[in-house]
Amino acid sequence: MLRIKISLLFVLISLFFTSPFVTFAASNTKTIVIFFALHANLPAYQTLLEGFRTTFSEEYDQPYNLLIEYLDIGRLGDDKYAKYIIEQYNEKFKNTRIDLLITVAPGIIPVLEKYGLEALKRSPTISIVLDSLNADRGHLNLENVVRMTLKYRFGQSIQSACSFFPNYNNIYIISGCAPTDKYFTSLVRAGIGNVEKSHHVRFITGMSMDSVIQVIRKIPAHSIVIIPTFLSDNNGVQFSTPEVIGLIANNCDAPVFPLFDSFIKREGGIGGYVFSFNSVGKKTAVLAKEVLNGKPLREIAVPDDFYQSVFDWRVLKKWDLLGSKALPSDSIFYYQKYNFIAEYKWYILAGIMFLILETFLIAFLYKLNVRQKAVVKQKTEAEELYRVLVREERLMMMVELTASLSHELSQPLTAILYNTQACLRYLKSGNAHESQVEELLLKIIKDDKRAGSLISSVRSLMKLETRVKEQVNIIPIIQETIALFEPQATHQHITVIVKNQDKPAYVLADKIQLQQVLLNLLYNAANAMENTKQGHKVISISQHTEKSSVTISVKDTGPGIGDEVKGTIFKPFVTSRKSGLGIGLAVSRNIIENHGGEIWAENCPEGGAEFSFRLKIADHE
Repeated sequence: MLRIKISLLFVLISLFFTSPFVTFAASNTKTIVIFFALHANLPAYQTLLEGFRTTFSEEYDQPYNLLIEYLDIGRLGDDKYAKYIIEQYNEKFKNTRIDLLITVAPGIIPVLEKYGLEALKRSPTISIVLDSLNADRGHLNLENVVRMTLKYRFGQSIQSACSFFPNYNNIYIISGCAPTDKYFTSLVRAGIGNVEKSHHVRFITGMSMDSVIQVIRKIPAHSIVIIPTFLSDNNGVQFSTPEVIGLIANNCDAPVFPLFDSFIKREGGIGGYVFSFNSVGKKTAVLAKEVLNGKPLREIAVPDDFYQSVFDWRVLKKWDLLGSKALPSDSIFYYQKYNFIAEYKWYILAGIMFLILETFLIAFLYKLNVRQKAVVKQKTEAEELYRVLVREERLMMMVELTASLSHELSQPLTAILYNTQACLRYLKSGNAHESQVEELLLKIIKDDKRAGSLISSVRSLMKLETRVKEQVNIIPIIQETIALFEPQATHQHITVIVKNQDKPAYVLADKIQLQQVLLNLLYNAANAMENTKQGHKVISISQHTEKSSVTISVKDTGPGIGDEVKGTIFKPFVTSRKSGLGIGLAVSRNIIENHGGEIWAENCPEGGAEFSFRLKIADHE
């Protein structure tokens, strides 16, 4: 049961995906029928079809069926046969909707009208007729028919041929003996009037092919050969015009010019300003698209110029005409051989230049990379040297702190010793009270913490390290730095005053590095006041907090900054002290700038110098 259900479901899905789309496609497929008057071997018909198919496929994007029929009117010996042919076509297309009918001359319209082709009455029709052919005149006045008339300008074609050889005075016009040959020969005679005034024109017609060959082998120099058509000779031997053109070109020393683009299919004819059946096909395709898209026939603009400049590139080269001024700029070339280097020389040169520039760029980038690596190496070495100098500067500072720190540490250590001994005596006497012992122990703990804090601060300053920046409060940093500097201040009888420390200010910084900057400024102030009278040695530390920044200033009562070092005081190795290295302030400036701040120094009006630095305030949660 389950298998049956699955089978039914599969059938329904198949019907859903096939039936509607097939019906839709069939209902939208257009049917186009082309009736050619003569047989299928004519080069003109094949060239026209080639142009039609190529252009229509590009112009029309809907599905269509293209049917090609050849009536071969030349074999219609009597009315009975012609009537039979039309009846067969009526039966063939009885159940077929013809969306567009195209008829191609010569002489096809009278036959279709006389014997009643039904499609001609009910289908939109494009009728291609010859203006110079009586059989195509005065017919098809139906409203469903658009006439496209082909007009020949053989006189202009011959004049164009003469422009390539202005010194050639003889023109030989060679044609066959078939009715079509005679027809086109008559058109050439009628249109060659202006050429006969400046050239000697001779017609070679009504002869056998052997006779024609003998004649053309003897034609004089400076002659031009024109071949309209050559379908048969006087012996009834059938020929192809392109074949005859090639044969004649190989048997004479004169340039050969055809009058139709369909004859430039075999090497021999130069080409020229010719009637283009390929252009007829292309323009018919454009008309066909407009008709199938529903444009009213009376609004369709019908072209009437089908001439183009078409040449066989190989023959042009043979006659050294590729550089001729007579070649129109819009010429079409068959069998053109491209010289890749000549054709694309500018692109090749541009490519070579690009490769050269790219090579130079790669070499430059390579050198730049090598140089960059060297710079990075130098920077790394410089940074390492800078870190060493910073540590050395700290160690020098520690040397100056050693004496005062020894005295400072001896006080808590001595107090611890005395308090411990007193505690032992109380315990041994047996009269010790718990409160007295607790008081002594608390004093011991306090003195121990004080000594430990001093040792920890000194140890941090002596380490060679780079720490991650964090949010720190400026106030504790100032207080801890003053505690470190206090022994030196006591030793030199310096009074340290702290101002404006009532508002906390948080900055993103390395705490140890900021302590080093402050300690440098304090020692610079102390050194500046070496010759200041006792009682007048004062260092003021102030904090000024704004909306987005905080400024720390260290002011002394010394002689101020000397003019000899005023502009270079923050540069390395600049110092006014004989025993100094001159790197303390340079290190301080580097630390502050690495923290995104600025540092400066100035003399005070009332005397002394003031060193300040500013840092951005960080958001504190």
